[in-house]
Amino acid sequence: MTTVVSASRQLDEAGGRLGATAEFASEVFAVVDVLDRERGLCRAVSDTGSEAKARQGLVDAVFASKVSPDCKELLDATTTCKWRSPAALTRALERQGVRAVLRGARQADRLDTVADELFHISRLVRGQASLQVAIGDPNRSVEDRQKLLTTLIGDRVSEDTLLLARRAVVSSDNTFEQVVDGYLHIAAELAERRRAIVTTASELTDAQRAEMVKQLERITGSPIELSEVVDPATLGGALIDLGDEVIDSTVAHRLDQARRELG
Repeated sequence: MTTVVSASRQLDEAGGRLGATAEFASEVFAVVDVLDRERGLCRAVSDTGSEAKARQGLVDAVFASKVSPDCKELLDATTTCKWRSPAALTRALERQGVRAVLRGARQADRLDTVADELFHISRLVRGQASLQVAIGDPNRSVEDRQKLLTTLIGDRVSEDTLLLARRAVVSSDNTFEQVVDGYLHIAAELAERRRAIVTTASELTDAQRAEMVKQLERITGSPIELSEVVDPATLGGALIDLGDEVIDSTVAHRLDQARRELG
């Protein structure tokens, strides 16, 4: 049986042949929003117990007259995939919207710029507790939180970066920073490398940085792009986020483990 990972990658292949524009991405995000609101529809479209032809007909009935040919082709591709859950489908579609923006940036030779801007926005939010609360406040509308973010960064970043940052506000399952970190990992994939987001209690020395890159490249077998976050709360050690794997050797984590073992 096709797994959710291979289904997502299958959709990557379909999406990679389609639009690489902000307009296409916005269409895909709008479809995801509809599926998130209409849970019954999402369950029906992702139900692998139904024939692909029946799911195709449902997609046609709901979306065919409302989206572009590229978006329709992407939705058609979802009906040939085997999804473990409705959430797996919406996550994979969301990923295609993000990839469309980043593929467009890559074509325009701006991928590194967009990734750097996203990382600095994430650090900005991480560094201000009141901003973290405001952007993640479920009692404020998404539009209000997006407006706040636009006011803060709108004239300081590219249009691609702003589009993705505003989209990151929409998630209710993860924090804004976690969503942006996910975008950074996708950007690294498109650049055929892996991004390691490393959180330490103090800034790494040049020697530590070089050794960490060397060891991570040995472990992953891929070129590594290091992004550093300083958080004194880790107390020591390092938290390394590779996207599909997290290595937590921080003192704070070890202390937490000890407390749990002691009851």
